[in-house]
Amino acid sequence: MKRLFAKIKSEDGSIMGMVFIFFIILTIVGTAFLTMASQESMLSAKQYHRTRAFYRAESGMNIALWRINHGADSYGTFSTDSVAVEFDTTTHILSAVGNSGSTSQTLQVELFQDHPFNRIVSYRTDLDTSSYYLDNMRGHDIETYYEVPQVDMPYFSSIADYYHTGDISFSGLMPAGIHYINGNVTMKNGTVLNGTLVVTGSIKFVGSVTINAQLIPDTTIFYPALVTGDTAHTSEVDGNPNLIINGAVYSSGVVDFKGQEISGPIIANKVILRSGVKIDDHGVDKYYHYPPGFITEDHFDWEKRRVKGSWRTEF
Repeated sequence: MKRLFAKIKSEDGSIMGMVFIFFIILTIVGTAFLTMASQESMLSAKQYHRTRAFYRAESGMNIALWRINHGADSYGTFSTDSVAVEFDTTTHILSAVGNSGSTSQTLQVELFQDHPFNRIVSYRTDLDTSSYYLDNMRGHDIETYYEVPQVDMPYFSSIADYYHTGDISFSGLMPAGIHYINGNVTMKNGTVLNGTLVVTGSIKFVGSVTINAQLIPDTTIFYPALVTGDTAHTSEVDGNPNLIINGAVYSSGVVDFKGQEISGPIIANKVILRSGVKIDDHGVDKYYHYPPGFITEDHFDWEKRRVKGSWRTEF
């Protein structure tokens, strides 16, 4: 009997030890779970604030872009309790810092100012089309503007290689360079110009005519192929006009073309395209630059848009 009690006492000690060890294990596991739950809660809260700060910054940028395009550029800089936005008018960088809790998110994007020379066809008052072919790079589509650039005729007069006074007609191969005509012009069948034609009055194209714009020295920007202060149109009397213009066409008045190929862009108050006009930039953007000889683009408050690929996020 004594041996039995001794054995039970011995086993009681072992059981107590096992219970104690098991209690320690449960305590460790429970503490670990509580710690994980606490960390998970903290991570969840941090992620919540990061996401909220990001959306606040993005919202601030959208508001700033709307303000810039509906008022002065300075309106793009503002701040609230949840976001601070700044638009640098020199670098055209729009920055926004969104805040949530103790977390902030910074977004930046570069803006560019859209302008009529950035489009395949730009007009202010009217666009009249009946039968034409159009093929252009994405983002350079037809667009209407509340105003088009104003040409600086004295600038072209001062840099002209050839100056003509009075109404004049051209035919055959013309000397290369900038031709300034203070009057009206008729370009007859077989005329070829490698350069720029600047006309204070109107210009009429008869038959086959080719104008190829030239690069501005030491730059990658082209002079316009054609600048007229009045109207540029294809002759109605010629049955098969064949006008080829490689470069920008600008008119303070009307551009009225038919039966020709333009590699564009075309900029005018009113644009008329008919009878099989082909406008094709051939998949290159070499003519989509704001050239000299026009009131600076900063003078106009044209719409600003995000530069593709310039979006940056800072955590």
